[in-house]
Amino acid sequence: MDTQTINIIAVISGPILAVLISLWLQSRKQKKDAQQHLFLTLMAYRKSYPPPSAWVESLNLIDVVFAKYSRVVKLWHEYYDLLHQKPPNLESWDHKYLELLSEIAKSLGYKKLQQIDIDKFYTPIVHGDQMTLNTKIQQEWLRVLENTERFLVVKKDEET
Repeated sequence: MDTQTINIIAVISGPILAVLISLWLQSRKQKKDAQQHLFLTLMAYRKSYPPPSAWVESLNLIDVVFAKYSRVVKLWHEYYDLLHQKPPNLESWDHKYLELLSEIAKSLGYKKLQQIDIDKFYTPIVHGDQMTLNTKIQQEWLRVLENTERFLVVKKDEET
């Protein structure tokens, strides 16, 4: 092959190769971003009660987002099985969830993040107080509605 042919091949294949590498890097970044987002969501809501839908949705995405990490998927399946046990064993749930988060953290490169760190969770007392008050209000409304046959509406006289 002469120099001119090599130059033509290089001129044609260079941009194509650059685009392919860019697409590969972009795909890899999107996958890492999805893994990172899922992990951060699970961490943010790890001890929230009741669990928000974002937490539940993140759990349901583990099989897809961490498909290449067999240990993460295995721990997720074990945790899933525990979630369906009757009666629930909260201690087993917590332990397995810590294992799952720890393994995800390891797969994402958080080598210094330990289970003891993951287990820490801050919730202001006011959040618990508000939840208790909301529960009481809902129970009272339910009691009133269940024990009320009908509501009597009396039209007020219009003031002119």
